[in-house]
Amino acid sequence: MNRKIAVSLILIVLVAGWIGFSVYRYTNQIVVINIVGPIYDFQKTVSELNDAFYNPNVKAVILYLNTPGGIAYSCIEIAEYVKIVGEVKPLIAVMGSECASGGYYIASFAKKIITYNNTITGGIGVLAVWVDLTKYYEKQGIKVWVWSTSREKEFGAPWRSPTEEEKAAIQDEVNKIFEKIVGDIKENRNLSSEVLEELKSGKVFYGWEAVKLGLADEVGDMKKALDEASTMAGLTFHIVVSSTMNPKQRFLRATGLI
Repeated sequence: MNRKIAVSLILIVLVAGWIGFSVYRYTNQIVVINIVGPIYDFQKTVSELNDAFYNPNVKAVILYLNTPGGIAYSCIEIAEYVKIVGEVKPLIAVMGSECASGGYYIASFAKKIITYNNTITGGIGVLAVWVDLTKYYEKQGIKVWVWSTSREKEFGAPWRSPTEEEKAAIQDEVNKIFEKIVGDIKENRNLSSEVLEELKSGKVFYGWEAVKLGLADEVGDMKKALDEASTMAGLTFHIVVSSTMNPKQRFLRATGLI
């Protein structure tokens, strides 16, 4: 056989093998979704969780949380989608330097929680605030006229104090949200009554304490979480991608070019 032809055939085989292996890795993705900073909005994270849920190439999900929590309703919305994804694909939460309040609530829905030794977590509680600026307005000579279809439209307005009925309604809503959150965490983590009472106090814990109490599964890092995810998903060869990467970038990652 002509030497040039032989070399060409070898190159073709090598390229075909490289492409085939790249395609195989592309179809076995572990996606990392980051929740960093205070949680005000839920749409971006929910969209990323939806993509992971419906993408057949995503075989496992790592949820990295480095957050003090945020708006209760946003945290609850994200948590519901974490639960949905976790029911069909391995989903592991990694708690960063801080994963407290609503951040921990979200993490509790993961199949497994990995924490750093000195992660700050816990801090479970619900807070509602009504700022009354009436005295300031009076001092500054500010007058407010309101035309409204109902009293409810100015609920929370800074130009007046809440009524006793409104105070009671707010406290009732706070209590309902709090009971839902602690109830879900208790069920998700199978906590004892003693640990639950500690959690309900709003106390914060280090990562190693969280493991001891059953709030987290083990001390580790992102590498540990990735190893666990690949094992849970039964993956031998795979790629790790960010939830923000598009299909082209993910394929380039599979080829080893990025």
